[in-house]
Amino acid sequence: MAIEEQKNKRISVFDRIIGFMPKLYVIGTILIFVYTLVAMALLGIQTWKEPDKVVNLVNTQNPAISEGFEHTLITLIIEPIVTSEFYQIIFNTLFLYLVWILLFLLAPIAFYRLKHFKFFNIEIEIEKQDAAVFEVFSVSSSKMKFAAYLTSEEFQLEISEEIANSKDFKAPLIYTLDSTIEFYTNQLGLDFTYEIYNLNQFKKAKLPKSIKSMLDKSIQTGDPCITNKSNSDSEYYKNFLLHYYENLDGKFVTVLSSYQTEFDTFDKSLIKILHNVIYDYYLQYNYIYDVTLTMVKNDEISYNK
Repeated sequence: MAIEEQKNKRISVFDRIIGFMPKLYVIGTILIFVYTLVAMALLGIQTWKEPDKVVNLVNTQNPAISEGFEHTLITLIIEPIVTSEFYQIIFNTLFLYLVWILLFLLAPIAFYRLKHFKFFNIEIEIEKQDAAVFEVFSVSSSKMKFAAYLTSEEFQLEISEEIANSKDFKAPLIYTLDSTIEFYTNQLGLDFTYEIYNLNQFKKAKLPKSIKSMLDKSIQTGDPCITNKSNSDSEYYKNFLLHYYENLDGKFVTVLSSYQTEFDTFDKSLIKILHNVIYDYYLQYNYIYDVTLTMVKNDEISYNK
């Protein structure tokens, strides 16, 4: 009886699509690399049959230096690579393969038969891939939308009031980090705390050695650094994000920490954008304020004369 029910069970269109998607992915990947091999073979045949034409083509793409003409990095390095048919084939292959991969990232059912899926430093089980993958993209896109909001005119007007009432760069930075915590908590269900140190305070602070060791890397790269605890670590350990930056007010280190939230590449980008944007607003406001004050003083002097 059970065997008859199994035979009579109808397979839905959705199930057929799920079963066919991994095959489609493999077929597409093979076609992309077949295209590459064929294109390179044809280019090699053409070069072998007409070597003079290739030499002439290279000569026309690298003109001799004339009066008033100076070679730049673009003309000496970038341009020969871009105009080379060989490199064009490679770039086309990489572009097609990247688009193909992104297509299947946006359609998670293609990975239905995989056991694990890793996106940046986030590893999830594909047994429940539908909800997990969409959650990753939802959280990441929300972080980037918030970063875009920081560059909007609306936020610039909002932060200008804080800058007007402050005497240094730190006050508007604290205001913006507090707004970021509120966004993470209310919109993403995540949380973190932060501390802002000057360089001397950071060196004297009681922080794990692994965190202090990240300072040199952040100084060298100019980018934030992250370290997340492993699953085997105690729940009392923290995840950290560190960002070093310099400005006219001095040298500073911002440290984000959280027991639950794992920091990722999008958090690094957001924190770097946040610091750069706030300092740009801070400089713009003070420049406008100084110019306006100078104009008022000049008007007063001319009026008294």
